Amino acid sequence: MPADLIFVADIGATNARLAIAEPQAGVSHVVVLPTADLGDGRAFHAQVEQALGLGKFAAGCVAMAGPSQDGSIKITNGTLELEQASLAEAFACPMLLVNDFYALAHGVPAFSNLAQLGGDEPRAGVKAVIGAGSGLGMSLILPQDDGRFNVLPSEGGYADLACTNELELAVLQRLQQRFEHVSWETVLSGPGLVNLYQALAELWGYPVEVVTPEWISDQGVDAQVPLCHQTLDMFFGFLGSAAGNLALLGYATGGVYVGGGIAPKLEAFARTSSMRRCFEERGDMSDLVSSIPLYLILDSYPGLDGALALLRRHL
Repeated sequence: MPADLIFVADIGATNARLAIAEPQAGVSHVVVLPTADLGDGRAFHAQVEQALGLGKFAAGCVAMAGPSQDGSIKITNGTLELEQASLAEAFACPMLLVNDFYALAHGVPAFSNLAQLGGDEPRAGVKAVIGAGSGLGMSLILPQDDGRFNVLPSEGGYADLACTNELELAVLQRLQQRFEHVSWETVLSGPGLVNLYQALAELWGYPVEVVTPEWISDQGVDAQVPLCHQTLDMFFGFLGSAAGNLALLGYATGGVYVGGGIAPKLEAFARTSSMRRCFEERGDMSDLVSSIPLYLILDSYPGLDGALALLRRHL
């Protein structure tokens, strides 16, 4: 058994991606498990050992969808909670436990499959990362004078939802009747896609049905169901607005990178959606933002790649 293998994990609210890697190679032997089936501490280690067929590692990095506080993370849209100290004890090796979009940002320099949606060539400066899946993640990449970079984690997905037209405002008002706090994540996530669909159905007099995000996407991409098509376009419009806001907040002239489990899978729709237009509509700053490139991250396991890059930086 090689003693220098390292372990990386990218854990969202729905799925956990586990993998091993050699020190100078990419991730391999990726296994995807339901996050709800994971335990903590030694139970988590036992599940990793069973899934990967390996339990001894030189080091590891676990990236989770939640804020890191005092060496522990509780997943925001779930019950799983892990502690860095207990992971290090269970795995008997150094372990990092970090926010998933903090890890994802570390992979940006190495991503090889990017789709550019408008903008010019990237300039030197801050880069921003945003992505919708089970929740909405964000982070900023700050360059240093020595060519390295620092990453700022963010929980900006919980900032107040902002609207730019009457239809969005009408949807917001419907959502405010259902939720105590309406944030960007309320509409920019898998559950958020359903929230948008149900709010539009109520506005337009359709039955308010219980549907899945996958069904909305499948029916919306080719406009077979007009309500789904409108829902999907509104989703991408909101995503463009959120990305544009993040670009201004971080002065991200180096580009904005869109990950997560939704937008990259719908690249063709994203290109014809209102996403880029809503990204650029920044009032007096529209000319500035119109030059910023917007990228879809199309790499197969970017969260794992980011966790691996972060771990190598620490080793």
